[in-house]
Amino acid sequence: MERFWDARAREDALFFVDSRMAYSAPDEERFWRGGEEALEQLLGVLDVEIPPESTVVDIGCGVGRLTRPLARATRQVKAIDVSSEMLVEAQRLNDGLENVEWLHGDGESLQPIADASIDACISHVVFRHIPDPSITLGYIREMGRVLRPGGFSAFELSNDRTWHQHRRLRVRDRVAAALGRAPRGVTDDAWIGSHVEIDDIRRVAGESGMTLERVVGEGTEFCAILLRRTL
Repeated sequence: MERFWDARAREDALFFVDSRMAYSAPDEERFWRGGEEALEQLLGVLDVEIPPESTVVDIGCGVGRLTRPLARATRQVKAIDVSSEMLVEAQRLNDGLENVEWLHGDGESLQPIADASIDACISHVVFRHIPDPSITLGYIREMGRVLRPGGFSAFELSNDRTWHQHRRLRVRDRVAAALGRAPRGVTDDAWIGSHVEIDDIRRVAGESGMTLERVVGEGTEFCAILLRRTL
């Protein structure tokens, strides 16, 4: 996955973090405002707040779209991403964030984050692009490892199998990308991603010392999940 996302960072980092942007001509003000709105919406729909003294992980931070508002709202942010290219761009665009530690992840875990050291894990529009649901479930296990007792994870993923199947059938996207008329990355499995079953999330969360507290949007491509690390 690192090779794919490094290429996307070089192609158009802001578009591949928020594909509502105009390809190769993003509105940067709207991009950063969208990060604030996305974080507010995710926490709001799950009815959870991050205490200001918290240490938070931003999983799949990209160029820091959610990292910025998290840094303003909390004591420390550990922003982790599989793409070294995305992280270089994130540090360039957010060089004033002194309470952020930028971490290069391995694409399968939350290493090198220490056990029971985190108050909240946050992720937005990341897991729905992972091509193998077992990798997403591995990240959920890792959430249980890094969270302190009482800590929570708020994230969204796809719970809609048909959306990913439909994307694979869109031949016109592949043709347009091959001709250079559209983003090249959207035809790759690392962008098309996969869905995850709620029962699997509940099972893995339980095995990892967490409870599934809330699900919003079950059966859709934007399904919000709240997990809590038990005492």
